[in-house]
Amino acid sequence: MSAHVEEARIARLRRIFTQGDAQGIEVDVGDDAAVLAPSLGREVLSVDAHVEHVHFRRAWLSSRELGARAAMAALSDLAAMGAEPRVVLLSLALSDDVTDEELEALALGVRDACDETGARVVGGNLARASEISIHTTVIGRMTEAPLRRDGAKVGDGVYVTGTLGAAALGLAALEAGRSDTLLAPFVARWRRPRARVSEGRRLIDLASAAIDVSDGLALDLSRLAEASGVGIDLDAKDLPLEPDHAACAALLSRDPITLALIGGEDYELAFTAPLSRALAGLATRIGSVVARPGVVATDASGRPLEVAGFDHFARRATSAG
Repeated sequence: MSAHVEEARIARLRRIFTQGDAQGIEVDVGDDAAVLAPSLGREVLSVDAHVEHVHFRRAWLSSRELGARAAMAALSDLAAMGAEPRVVLLSLALSDDVTDEELEALALGVRDACDETGARVVGGNLARASEISIHTTVIGRMTEAPLRRDGAKVGDGVYVTGTLGAAALGLAALEAGRSDTLLAPFVARWRRPRARVSEGRRLIDLASAAIDVSDGLALDLSRLAEASGVGIDLDAKDLPLEPDHAACAALLSRDPITLALIGGEDYELAFTAPLSRALAGLATRIGSVVARPGVVATDASGRPLEVAGFDHFARRATSAG
Protein backbone atom coordinates (compact mmCIF):
# COMPACT_ATOMS: atom_id res chain seq x y z
CA MET A 1 0.00 0.00 0.00
CA SER A 2 1.63 3.25 -1.10
CA ALA A 3 1.89 6.20 1.29
CA HIS A 4 -0.53 8.15 -0.92
CA VAL A 5 -3.17 5.40 -0.85
CA GLU A 6 -2.74 4.87 2.88
CA GLU A 7 -3.12 8.59 3.67
CA ALA A 8 -6.18 8.82 1.45
CA ARG A 9 -7.76 5.88 3.23
CA ILE A 10 -6.94 7.29 6.65
CA ALA A 11 -8.59 10.55 5.60
CA ARG A 12 -11.72 8.62 4.60
CA LEU A 13 -11.81 6.89 7.98
CA ARG A 14 -11.23 10.16 9.81
CA ARG A 15 -14.24 11.73 8.08
CA ILE A 16 -16.44 8.81 9.13
CA PHE A 17 -15.29 8.52 12.72
CA THR A 18 -15.07 12.18 13.72
CA GLN A 19 -18.75 12.90 13.21
CA GLY A 20 -20.97 13.42 16.24
CA ASP A 21 -20.39 14.12 19.90
CA ALA A 22 -16.76 14.04 21.07
CA GLN A 23 -17.48 14.80 24.73
CA GLY A 24 -14.73 13.53 27.00
CA ILE A 25 -12.21 13.17 24.14
CA GLU A 26 -9.34 15.66 24.21
CA VAL A 27 -7.44 14.30 21.17
CA ASP A 28 -9.48 12.48 18.53
CA VAL A 29 -8.66 10.45 15.40
CA GLY A 30 -5.71 11.83 13.46
CA ASP A 31 -2.89 12.10 15.98
CA ASP A 32 -0.35 9.51 17.19
CA ALA A 33 -2.70 8.54 20.00
CA ALA A 34 -6.09 9.51 21.35
CA VAL A 35 -6.38 11.35 24.66
CA LEU A 36 -9.42 10.93 26.91
CA ALA A 37 -10.43 13.35 29.60
CA PRO A 38 -10.38 11.78 33.08
CA SER A 39 -13.68 10.17 34.03
CA LEU A 40 -15.16 9.28 37.37
CA GLY A 41 -15.27 5.62 38.28
CA ARG A 42 -13.69 2.63 36.60
CA GLU A 43 -12.37 2.11 33.08
CA VAL A 44 -13.25 -1.31 31.60
CA LEU A 45 -11.13 -2.57 28.69
CA SER A 46 -11.38 -5.48 26.28
CA VAL A 47 -10.15 -6.54 22.82
CA ASP A 48 -11.58 -8.88 20.20
CA ALA A 49 -10.45 -10.20 16.80
CA HIS A 50 -12.39 -10.93 13.61
CA VAL A 51 -10.22 -12.87 11.13
CA GLU A 52 -11.23 -13.85 7.62
CA HIS A 53 -11.73 -17.62 7.15
CA VAL A 54 -11.87 -18.04 10.92
CA HIS A 55 -14.77 -15.82 11.99
CA PHE A 56 -16.34 -15.02 8.62
CA ARG A 57 -16.29 -15.39 4.86
CA ARG A 58 -16.76 -12.27 2.80
CA ALA A 59 -19.36 -13.99 0.62
CA TRP A 60 -21.61 -14.36 3.65
CA LEU A 61 -22.08 -10.71 4.60
CA SER A 62 -21.63 -7.17 3.35
CA SER A 63 -18.67 -5.00 4.34
CA ARG A 64 -20.96 -2.82 6.45
CA GLU A 65 -22.35 -5.88 8.25
CA LEU A 66 -18.79 -7.10 8.83
CA GLY A 67 -17.76 -3.83 10.48
CA ALA A 68 -20.80 -3.76 12.74
CA ARG A 69 -20.42 -7.44 13.60
CA ALA A 70 -16.76 -7.06 14.60
CA ALA A 71 -17.51 -4.04 16.77
CA MET A 72 -20.55 -5.62 18.44
CA ALA A 73 -18.53 -8.73 19.34
CA ALA A 74 -16.01 -6.57 21.21
CA LEU A 75 -18.66 -4.35 22.79
CA SER A 76 -20.45 -7.46 24.08
CA ASP A 77 -17.59 -7.98 26.55
CA LEU A 78 -18.33 -4.58 28.05
CA ALA A 79 -22.02 -5.48 28.26
CA ALA A 80 -21.17 -8.62 30.22
CA MET A 81 -19.37 -6.48 32.81
CA GLY A 82 -22.24 -3.99 33.04
CA ALA A 83 -20.10 -1.20 31.59
CA GLU A 84 -21.19 1.75 29.49
CA PRO A 85 -19.20 1.80 26.20
CA ARG A 86 -17.01 4.86 25.79
CA VAL A 87 -14.45 4.55 22.98
CA VAL A 88 -13.21 2.09 20.35
CA LEU A 89 -9.75 1.61 18.84
CA LEU A 90 -9.79 -0.16 15.48
CA SER A 91 -6.86 -2.00 13.92
CA LEU A 92 -7.54 -3.06 10.32
CA ALA A 93 -5.36 -5.35 8.22
CA LEU A 94 -6.69 -5.46 4.64
CA SER A 95 -5.91 -7.61 1.62
CA ASP A 96 -5.09 -5.91 -1.69
CA ASP A 97 -8.50 -6.68 -3.19
CA VAL A 98 -10.42 -4.60 -0.62
CA THR A 99 -11.62 -1.49 -2.44
CA ASP A 100 -11.92 2.00 -0.99
CA GLU A 101 -15.70 1.64 -1.13
CA GLU A 102 -15.58 -1.63 0.83
CA LEU A 103 -13.32 -0.04 3.42
CA GLU A 104 -15.70 2.89 3.79
CA ALA A 105 -18.67 0.52 4.17
CA LEU A 106 -16.80 -1.47 6.81
CA ALA A 107 -16.03 1.71 8.73
CA LEU A 108 -19.67 2.79 8.50
CA GLY A 109 -20.66 -0.55 10.00
CA VAL A 110 -18.33 0.04 12.93
CA ARG A 111 -19.84 3.48 13.37
CA ASP A 112 -23.35 1.96 13.25
CA ALA A 113 -22.44 -0.27 16.20
CA CYS A 114 -20.91 2.67 18.04
CA ASP A 115 -23.96 4.85 17.44
CA GLU A 116 -26.22 2.12 18.79
CA THR A 117 -24.19 1.58 21.95
CA GLY A 118 -22.95 5.11 22.68
CA ALA A 119 -19.28 4.52 21.83
CA ARG A 120 -16.96 6.46 19.49
CA VAL A 121 -13.94 5.39 17.44
CA VAL A 122 -10.95 7.50 18.54
CA GLY A 123 -8.10 5.89 16.63
CA GLY A 124 -6.48 2.75 15.32
CA ASN A 125 -4.16 1.39 12.67
CA LEU A 126 -4.31 0.45 8.99
CA ALA A 127 -2.06 -2.21 7.44
CA ARG A 128 -1.78 -4.60 4.50
CA ALA A 129 -2.25 -8.35 4.95
CA SER A 130 -3.08 -11.47 2.95
CA GLU A 131 -6.60 -11.52 4.40
CA ILE A 132 -8.89 -9.22 6.35
CA SER A 133 -8.25 -9.01 10.08
CA ILE A 134 -10.12 -6.65 12.40
CA HIS A 135 -8.86 -6.14 15.95
CA THR A 136 -11.18 -4.03 18.07
CA THR A 137 -10.23 -2.59 21.44
CA VAL A 138 -13.07 -1.17 23.50
CA ILE A 139 -13.08 0.95 26.64
CA GLY A 140 -16.11 1.37 28.86
CA ARG A 141 -16.76 3.15 32.11
CA MET A 142 -18.82 2.55 35.21
CA THR A 143 -19.11 3.96 38.71
CA GLU A 144 -20.49 0.72 40.14
CA ALA A 145 -18.60 -2.49 40.87
CA PRO A 146 -18.38 -4.50 37.63
CA LEU A 147 -20.20 -7.76 37.01
CA ARG A 148 -17.72 -10.63 37.13
CA ARG A 149 -17.64 -14.36 36.45
CA ASP A 150 -16.69 -15.33 39.98
CA GLY A 151 -19.74 -14.31 42.02
CA ALA A 152 -22.20 -17.18 41.48
CA LYS A 153 -23.53 -18.78 44.67
CA VAL A 154 -25.05 -22.21 45.27
CA GLY A 155 -28.83 -21.79 45.11
CA ASP A 156 -28.76 -18.97 42.55
CA GLY A 157 -30.84 -19.30 39.41
CA VAL A 158 -29.18 -19.34 35.99
CA TYR A 159 -30.64 -17.02 33.37
CA VAL A 160 -30.08 -15.88 29.80
CA THR A 161 -31.30 -12.88 27.83
CA GLY A 162 -32.97 -13.26 24.44
CA THR A 163 -32.90 -16.57 22.58
CA LEU A 164 -30.19 -19.16 22.00
CA GLY A 165 -28.84 -20.99 18.97
CA ALA A 166 -30.22 -18.55 16.38
CA ALA A 167 -26.81 -17.36 15.18
CA ALA A 168 -25.49 -20.93 14.99
CA LEU A 169 -28.52 -21.91 12.94
CA GLY A 170 -27.92 -18.95 10.64
CA LEU A 171 -24.29 -19.96 10.22
CA ALA A 172 -25.38 -23.53 9.40
CA ALA A 173 -27.68 -22.13 6.71
CA LEU A 174 -24.82 -20.12 5.19
CA GLU A 175 -22.50 -23.14 5.27
CA ALA A 176 -25.18 -25.19 3.50
CA GLY A 177 -25.82 -22.48 0.92
CA ARG A 178 -29.50 -22.36 1.87
CA SER A 179 -31.56 -19.26 1.23
CA ASP A 180 -35.01 -20.47 2.39
CA THR A 181 -37.26 -17.63 3.50
CA LEU A 182 -37.79 -19.39 6.84
CA LEU A 183 -34.04 -19.31 7.49
CA ALA A 184 -33.54 -15.60 6.68
CA PRO A 185 -34.10 -14.28 10.25
CA PHE A 186 -31.52 -16.72 11.59
CA VAL A 187 -28.95 -15.69 8.99
CA ALA A 188 -29.65 -12.08 10.02
CA ARG A 189 -28.94 -13.00 13.65
CA TRP A 190 -25.49 -14.26 12.63
CA ARG A 191 -24.79 -11.28 10.40
CA ARG A 192 -26.05 -8.59 12.75
CA PRO A 193 -25.54 -9.46 16.43
CA ARG A 194 -26.30 -6.96 19.18
CA ALA A 195 -24.23 -6.26 22.26
CA ARG A 196 -26.68 -6.36 25.20
CA VAL A 197 -25.41 -3.14 26.73
CA SER A 198 -28.67 -1.90 28.26
CA GLU A 199 -29.38 -5.35 29.68
CA GLY A 200 -25.91 -5.49 31.22
CA ARG A 201 -26.46 -2.12 32.86
CA ARG A 202 -29.74 -3.36 34.36
CA LEU A 203 -28.05 -6.48 35.73
CA ILE A 204 -25.56 -4.57 37.90
CA ASP A 205 -27.91 -4.62 40.89
CA LEU A 206 -29.48 -7.99 40.07
CA ALA A 207 -26.86 -10.53 38.98
CA SER A 208 -24.25 -12.29 41.08
CA ALA A 209 -22.12 -13.26 38.04
CA ALA A 210 -22.36 -12.81 34.27
CA ILE A 211 -20.72 -13.71 30.96
CA ASP A 212 -21.58 -13.11 27.32
CA VAL A 213 -22.45 -16.10 25.14
CA SER A 214 -19.83 -16.01 22.40
CA ASP A 215 -18.42 -19.56 22.27
CA GLY A 216 -21.62 -21.40 23.18
CA LEU A 217 -23.85 -21.39 26.25
CA ALA A 218 -22.46 -24.54 27.86
CA LEU A 219 -18.80 -23.63 27.38
CA ASP A 220 -19.24 -20.04 28.51
CA LEU A 221 -21.23 -21.11 31.58
CA SER A 222 -18.50 -23.64 32.40
CA ARG A 223 -16.05 -20.71 32.53
CA LEU A 224 -18.36 -18.83 34.87
CA ALA A 225 -18.86 -21.91 37.04
CA GLU A 226 -15.13 -22.60 37.28
CA ALA A 227 -14.38 -18.99 38.19
CA SER A 228 -17.06 -19.13 40.92
CA GLY A 229 -16.05 -22.57 42.24
CA VAL A 230 -19.55 -23.98 41.64
CA GLY A 231 -21.45 -26.16 39.18
CA ILE A 232 -24.48 -25.51 37.00
CA ASP A 233 -27.48 -27.70 36.14
CA LEU A 234 -29.32 -26.73 32.96
CA ASP A 235 -32.79 -27.87 31.93
CA ALA A 236 -32.85 -28.13 28.14
CA LYS A 237 -36.63 -27.75 27.92
CA ASP A 238 -36.32 -24.23 29.37
CA LEU A 239 -33.81 -22.92 26.82
CA PRO A 240 -35.38 -19.93 25.02
CA LEU A 241 -35.63 -20.50 21.27
CA GLU A 242 -37.03 -18.52 18.36
CA PRO A 243 -40.50 -19.76 17.26
CA ASP A 244 -39.20 -21.36 14.03
CA HIS A 245 -35.99 -22.70 15.58
CA ALA A 246 -36.96 -26.39 15.58
CA ALA A 247 -38.42 -26.28 12.06
CA CYS A 248 -35.33 -24.56 10.67
CA ALA A 249 -33.00 -26.96 12.47
CA ALA A 250 -34.89 -29.84 10.82
CA LEU A 251 -34.41 -28.23 7.40
CA LEU A 252 -30.65 -28.37 8.00
CA SER A 253 -30.63 -31.78 9.72
CA ARG A 254 -29.39 -30.21 12.94
CA ASP A 255 -30.51 -30.92 16.49
CA PRO A 256 -32.26 -27.80 17.84
CA ILE A 257 -31.21 -28.29 21.46
CA THR A 258 -27.58 -28.96 20.56
CA LEU A 259 -27.52 -25.70 18.58
CA ALA A 260 -28.86 -23.85 21.63
CA LEU A 261 -26.37 -25.47 24.02
CA ILE A 262 -23.14 -25.31 22.04
CA GLY A 263 -23.79 -22.89 19.16
CA GLY A 264 -21.82 -19.68 19.64
CA GLU A 265 -22.03 -16.03 18.61
CA ASP A 266 -25.42 -15.30 20.13
CA TYR A 267 -23.85 -12.53 22.25
CA GLU A 268 -26.65 -12.87 24.77
CA LEU A 269 -25.84 -12.46 28.47
CA ALA A 270 -25.87 -15.57 30.66
CA PHE A 271 -25.92 -14.79 34.36
CA THR A 272 -26.71 -16.03 37.84
CA ALA A 273 -28.91 -14.27 40.37
CA PRO A 274 -30.70 -14.99 43.65
CA LEU A 275 -34.10 -16.55 43.01
CA SER A 276 -35.85 -13.76 44.89
CA ARG A 277 -34.85 -11.12 42.38
CA ALA A 278 -37.44 -9.78 39.92
CA LEU A 279 -36.17 -10.64 36.46
CA ALA A 280 -39.43 -10.91 34.55
CA GLY A 281 -39.15 -9.48 31.06
CA LEU A 282 -35.36 -9.33 31.18
CA ALA A 283 -34.27 -12.96 30.94
CA THR A 284 -35.35 -16.61 31.03
CA ARG A 285 -34.41 -18.95 33.85
CA ILE A 286 -32.65 -22.02 32.42
CA GLY A 287 -31.10 -23.73 35.45
CA SER A 288 -29.60 -23.59 38.92
CA VAL A 289 -26.22 -23.15 40.55
CA VAL A 290 -25.16 -26.28 42.47
CA ALA A 291 -22.18 -27.32 44.59
CA ARG A 292 -21.03 -30.15 42.29
CA PRO A 293 -18.43 -28.91 39.76
CA GLY A 294 -19.16 -28.77 36.05
CA VAL A 295 -22.08 -27.98 33.78
CA VAL A 296 -24.73 -30.66 33.25
CA ALA A 297 -27.67 -30.28 30.87
CA THR A 298 -30.58 -32.71 30.89
CA ASP A 299 -33.45 -33.25 28.47
CA ALA A 300 -37.14 -33.60 29.39
CA SER A 301 -36.61 -37.22 30.45
CA GLY A 302 -33.65 -36.35 32.67
CA ARG A 303 -31.08 -37.78 30.23
CA PRO A 304 -27.75 -35.88 30.25
CA LEU A 305 -26.81 -34.13 27.02
CA GLU A 306 -23.40 -33.44 25.52
CA VAL A 307 -22.14 -29.98 26.43
CA ALA A 308 -19.23 -28.41 24.58
CA GLY A 309 -18.55 -25.27 22.60
CA PHE A 310 -16.27 -23.54 20.12
CA ASP A 311 -12.54 -23.78 20.83
CA HIS A 312 -10.20 -21.87 18.51
CA PHE A 313 -7.36 -24.31 19.05
CA ALA A 314 -9.14 -27.66 19.39
CA ARG A 315 -9.59 -28.18 15.64
CA ARG A 316 -8.90 -26.49 12.32
CA ALA A 317 -12.57 -26.28 11.38
CA THR A 318 -13.91 -22.90 12.42
CA SER A 319 -17.07 -20.84 12.39
CA ALA A 320 -16.22 -19.95 8.81
CA GLY A 321 -15.81 -23.57 7.82
